[in-house]
Amino acid sequence: MKNILFTTILVAGTSIALNAQLIVNAEFRPRGEIRHGYKSLFSDEDKSAYFVSQRTRLGVNFTQEKYSLSITGPDVRIWGDESVYNQTSVKGDEASVELFEANLQIKFWHYTSIKLGRQQWVYDDQRLLSARNWGQTGIAYDGILFKYDDSNFRTDIGLSINNDKENKVGNEYTPDKMKFLDFVYLSKKLGQSSFITFMGIISGYQKDEGSETIYASATYGPYFKINQKKIELESSFFHQSGTNIKSQSINAYLFSLNGLYKFTDKFSIGPGIDFVSGNDPSSSSDTDYSFDILYGGRHRFLGDMDYFTNLSNSVLDAGIVDLFVKANLALNKRNNVNFTYHHFSTHKNITDPIYLSTNLKKYLGDEFDIMYKYKAEMPAELKVGISLYNATRSMEVLQDVDGNASKLQFFTYVQLAFSPNIFTSQE
Repeated sequence: MKNILFTTILVAGTSIALNAQLIVNAEFRPRGEIRHGYKSLFSDEDKSAYFVSQRTRLGVNFTQEKYSLSITGPDVRIWGDESVYNQTSVKGDEASVELFEANLQIKFWHYTSIKLGRQQWVYDDQRLLSARNWGQTGIAYDGILFKYDDSNFRTDIGLSINNDKENKVGNEYTPDKMKFLDFVYLSKKLGQSSFITFMGIISGYQKDEGSETIYASATYGPYFKINQKKIELESSFFHQSGTNIKSQSINAYLFSLNGLYKFTDKFSIGPGIDFVSGNDPSSSSDTDYSFDILYGGRHRFLGDMDYFTNLSNSVLDAGIVDLFVKANLALNKRNNVNFTYHHFSTHKNITDPIYLSTNLKKYLGDEFDIMYKYKAEMPAELKVGISLYNATRSMEVLQDVDGNASKLQFFTYVQLAFSPNIFTSQE
């Protein structure tokens, strides 16, 4: 089978015109995890979870002077999750293979192009639109992307419209899924490695099952990054308005600021803040002050323990404030260690469900994340991470494990990513 695949690729590659190129790449990414408090606090009665997940991708990219075609197919599984089996053998899994990317990009004049189909939309620090690469499945979008890029100024316009099936009548859609996501992105370089951008997004959700009413919200704001010899600084501010799925008006915001000071070529350290606005759970206001991060990165912000990936559940939409300090240590060109300390608290007060006349303290706990990365000579990267969380009583109450939470919350993983180019034709 491998000989047939190699021969097919070789014949296709040698028949390509001189101004075209065919690239076949792959990714093999297993990750072993031990969870003792990951995403939710661990109680004394619980037992640690451990497992291995695996992502396998095969991608084909054909590029010609006027167009390019990309197709990527992944398989995502947990070791041992086969759904087709009997007592004497394991036969396989019915639902792990799918299509991750399939798009056509057509190039026009004066730095313009259009991309159609399933594609990744990744911008800036991935606060609102991201690859969500921590998850083995990742995330891609079905849509159209118009792009202008002359290396100093860039404009992207993305359009999408989603349906569950080929409807005969109407356009009803699953309420929990985004019916549409349209955006405009502007970026201007300020120097060799500094730039400022602006993102404006219009998104909409269906009101409820059986309805075609769409509630739309607007999210907009700037982001900038300054990278100098000794200082790296980045910041963003986004405001959100419109109407949420509960028919409430929205007035929410997100603010982030972080920096690194490079003491040497091998060591840098700096503080930061992530501020996501929220609601007062005891308020009867018709305005929603809780910021929706849309399809933004989840694991890359607010700690590796992932307690705050869904703020509606974790802090009752009261918002979150993360004060953190990051430090990076390059042992040599192949070995790096990253340290991050987080101090978490809610934006708004939450009424204590036991002592109803008082509020819970806003302070939720501290987290310490360590990540070691080794980049090999071959196309492989090894990551080893460990995270520790010290929960306060407020966090225990919100997690509904009041009085029974284990004192030591931890999460650790080992991940290998092997990403070779299997075949590259000569241009």
